[in-house]
Amino acid sequence: MWPDPPTEMSVTTLAEIEACPRQWALRTADYPGLWERRGYPPHLHLGAVAGTVVHHAAETVTKALIRAGCPSIHDPAAPGVMKSLGGYTSTISGCIDRVLDHFAGNPRAARRLDAAARLLRARVPELRARTQTMLSRVRVPPEALPQSEGRSADERRPLTTGVFAEVELHARPIRWTGRADFLVVSPRACVITDLKTGARDEAHEFQIRVYALLWSRDAELNPTRRLADRLVLAYEDAEVHLDAPSNAELDDMEHDIVARGVAAIKAVSQLPPEARPDRDRCPRCLVRQLCPEYWAGQTQRTIAELAAVDGRGDVEVTIVRRHGPLSWDAVVDNCAVRLPGAAVLLRADANLPELRPSRRVRLLSVRLSGHDHIATEASCAAMIASIGNASEVFLVGS
Repeated sequence: MWPDPPTEMSVTTLAEIEACPRQWALRTADYPGLWERRGYPPHLHLGAVAGTVVHHAAETVTKALIRAGCPSIHDPAAPGVMKSLGGYTSTISGCIDRVLDHFAGNPRAARRLDAAARLLRARVPELRARTQTMLSRVRVPPEALPQSEGRSADERRPLTTGVFAEVELHARPIRWTGRADFLVVSPRACVITDLKTGARDEAHEFQIRVYALLWSRDAELNPTRRLADRLVLAYEDAEVHLDAPSNAELDDMEHDIVARGVAAIKAVSQLPPEARPDRDRCPRCLVRQLCPEYWAGQTQRTIAELAAVDGRGDVEVTIVRRHGPLSWDAVVDNCAVRLPGAAVLLRADANLPELRPSRRVRLLSVRLSGHDHIATEASCAAMIASIGNASEVFLVGS
């Protein structure tokens, strides 16, 4: 069943719907046959998980510093704060557990969860260095410490002087929401800071400007409609300081995002929502295995060049017979670099009992070899598709 349109819009939701309404719908629908949580089970991507661990660790330490009245990690009292947390290694290990707990019961992550835990623990020194670099970007003006009344923004009461972490902002009249990593409110200034563990992106600037709008429109946390004075994007390698929008700029932004939000809701209200195939975006879509438009011949032809260069790709096949203990003969149903009916030899690093004769399967992120060019004949030599630890196998039909 297709999901209902979102009741509140966010920057992330808007961007996803504008890119492809079908992707948002497939990702957020319910799948009771797979698991009990809402949405399609997320993919466990080690790089993204490592970034989330660093983000959580930096937030954990910063919250502890704020509670202790330390304006930065360089404050003389900061070592005592770190000691109370058990040190960086203990903090990061706890964050690894916290992030991986999110994947418990996730059928897409079951095969990789133990390996991911081992790899992340082996990278603790690297994650510690990244966390320390991130923390060096966080500085709090002394007049904003300690946090007002020792409370968080979750209580939905006016925020006066203080430093507030993970602030849920709601502009209820326009039905928009967002979560700012840190909001510093002092007599001199109001600063919104967002921690970013990935590469710089212009979309981050739009996101934090929307946070400035939501802060100005949040009648519960900011009844006086105080404006943000400064916006900070804290990356691991640098800080980007932005001028906060003026009242006039906020009014223009509100008009723009409201209109875009209305269009996005209209797009996902159509059943089924429109699919918008894209050469660069589709191969990275985390629900492409569910999308008929992705596997259509036209879409596969548009991504053929990318698959041929990268050496990895997706292929939909029908199993013919077992070839060996860990290999199967199959024929292509859909693939970017081979025509339907072409022979393909599947090789795996473990036994996959779901691969049985006549079974139709979609294989994601497999290593493709024997395809130096796009095949023009279905009868050419068999392509080899190697199923590794990062690959995924999905059954088509019952």
